[in-house]
Parts: sequence; structure tokens; C-alpha cells
Amino acid sequence: MRIHDELDDLIGDLVKGSVTRRTFIKQALGLGLTTSSLTAFLSSLAAPEAALAAAPAEGAPVDVTVGFFPSWEGGTSGVVVKHRELWKKYLPKGSSVSWDAQIVGPPIVANLLANKNQIGYLGDTPAIVSTTKRDIADIRMVECTLFSRTGQMCGFILVPASAPEFKDFHEFLRWLEGKSIGVSGKGSCGDRMVSALLGKTGVKANVQYLDPTIIKTSLMAKKVDAVQAFQPHVSQIVDQKIGRIVATGSIWGVEDASFIIMRKDFIDRNYGAAKGWVKADLEALRFMLTNPYETVQYLGQELPGFTTLTLWKSIYGEYDPKVGGKPDNTIAQGGFDASLMSFIDFNVKFLKERDVIKVDKLPEGAAYANLVTEAASELGLKLPLGTIRGQPVSAFKR
Repeated sequence: MRIHDELDDLIGDLVKGSVTRRTFIKQALGLGLTTSSLTAFLSSLAAPEAALAAAPAEGAPVDVTVGFFPSWEGGTSGVVVKHRELWKKYLPKGSSVSWDAQIVGPPIVANLLANKNQIGYLGDTPAIVSTTKRDIADIRMVECTLFSRTGQMCGFILVPASAPEFKDFHEFLRWLEGKSIGVSGKGSCGDRMVSALLGKTGVKANVQYLDPTIIKTSLMAKKVDAVQAFQPHVSQIVDQKIGRIVATGSIWGVEDASFIIMRKDFIDRNYGAAKGWVKADLEALRFMLTNPYETVQYLGQELPGFTTLTLWKSIYGEYDPKVGGKPDNTIAQGGFDASLMSFIDFNVKFLKERDVIKVDKLPEGAAYANLVTEAASELGLKLPLGTIRGQPVSAFKR
């Protein structure tokens, strides 16, 4: 086990550039690896890394404002793009970027519609809603950053620390009957999760729609008996011993996703730059897959109220199977495959039923796959990029 840990650390150092290939080979041979296995491993790294050393996009420089949402797990790749300045690698030379940080998603939509922002990082609900506003502006979803088939980004139910200890989520459901549950907004990913919970179990509970910023304080003050929350707030609530997780969305087949959206007029005028941004984000997603600690350090600079360990748990931590936890937290998705399109279609129906949108289907091209498909091809990447699997706290390494 010690050798495996040392090898994992050594591979991480190579990927981060902390050791040279020569040093890596020497130390790996000392750990007992054969020359043939090392050659095969290094060959598997060579093509993608060489492809990622791409030249900036051609064309005139752009001045772009990016709306991002660091207090939502799905916006983490944008944080990596910002702090590693990956946009400088792929946008036309001379371009400049301003960052518009928000604590919830809707202001990002409003700023894109007003052309104050040209690019935005959003959760699934506001991203989908934004594409239905073509009477104001033509907004497109151009990339899916993270996709959770297990609902382990937004689909969490928590109770106060003082609530009874439940042996499993079935016992929790019996306790929830007739009680109140706070949900982070009508038509939100949380509303989708709680709707699935109540609809599939027949539990009768009083749903209170709350601003996401007061979910934690509402739980602390016991204004509600339970809450739905999304990461990283979930991990902070647990680590501060305010509450604990009693159910995850996987129990009721809930899925979550996060998207990059762009104004179509920005894409049309600056196609190379728009594709360059997507390339930068794909590189950021790859970084997230292989550099957990560095990723949450960047995130911590945007979220000073969160500890590094809390942020690590919110992306890379595992969840107890007795509350529905599954091994796979999220997928570094990128493209619009059949499973993602099915998820989008389901949400359009849900949002229509909730009277959040008026349309039965999204406008033509709302899921605008051209940029991410071309970006991945030009970088030599296969989509999806990989899966983030939950790990025990012992895997947290500085």
C-alpha cells in the first residue's frame, strides 16, 4: 500500500510538472516498475499534453466579462481558468477578461441578457431558462462542465445536528411526514430533488422556498425541520456541525449538471475566441481530475469562509451509502451526449410544469455543441474527460 501511495504522489508530481520525466523514471524504477510499463504510461500522456500546448486563437483581441458562481460546485472549472490564467493560452493575443463573481445564478443570466457579461457559468436550471429568452437576447449552452448522474452536486437533504439519529433514509422519511423542508428556490435543482422525493415516496411535507443564501441560517435557527442544499454549502454545514446529510438525490434518480452559456452574438463575432474559452475550460476540467488539492486551494481564494478540507470534501469526498451515497460524484462532461440531452429534456418539462418557462421545448440550437465538439477534437481529447469518484477523508493530501 505504501508503494502505491508513493507512486500516486509521483504521478501527481509529474502531471503538475513538479518533477522532470527523467526524475520520474528514476524514482518509478526504484519503486519496482518495469521499463515497458513506464514507456506505455508516458506514451499515454504524451499526445494529449502535446495537443494542449495549442496556440492562441487567431483574430482580433476580445474584451470579455465572465459571470461565475464559485459557491456552486459546477462553477469550479471557471475558478481554475481564472487562477491558472488558462484563457491567456487560448484567446487571441491582447485579449482581456473581467470576472463578475455572484453568489447565486440568476444575476449572471440577467447580466448576459443585458450584455454586461458575454460568458457565464451556471447550474442547470438558470442555464436552461436563459436560452428561452430570445425576445431579449440569444443565449446558448455551449459546454456542460460537470454532470452528476447521482445527484451529488445539488441533491442533498440535511437535518439539524439535534435531529434524531436515523438508521437509514427510510426512517428519515417517516420522521419527515408533516414537517417543513426548506428548498433553495422554486424551479431550482433543489426543487427538482425535493419534488422527486415527495412524489416518489408519498410523504407529505410543507415545502418552503428559500433564498439559497439563507438555507444554512434557517437550519441553524430551526425555522425549518430539514433543508435541501447544494455543494459546497452542504460540506460546510456538516463540517461546522450545524447539520448532517440524511439523503442524496441518487435515491430518487435525481441528476444535476452545470453549463457554460454564451451570447450568440459574441460567438458569431468572435468564433475563435469563443472556442478558445471552451478549450481553456476543458483544460481546467482535466486539471480538476488530476490535481484535487490545488483545485480547492484556488477555490478557497474565492470562498474565504470555507476551509480547504471542506471544499475538498464538497468535490472529492465520498458519501455514506446509508444516505444513498454512490461512488461517482460527478463527470467532467464537456459535450452534449444522449444522456445529457435526455436530462435537459426532462428539466424543460419540469420547468414548464413549475411555470418557470412557457415553452414545451427549447429553441433551436439552445444546446450549441459546435464549440465543445471542435475544441475537444483540436485538443485531441475524448469526451467525457473522466469521472470524479468519492474518496475517504484520509485521501486528502496537501
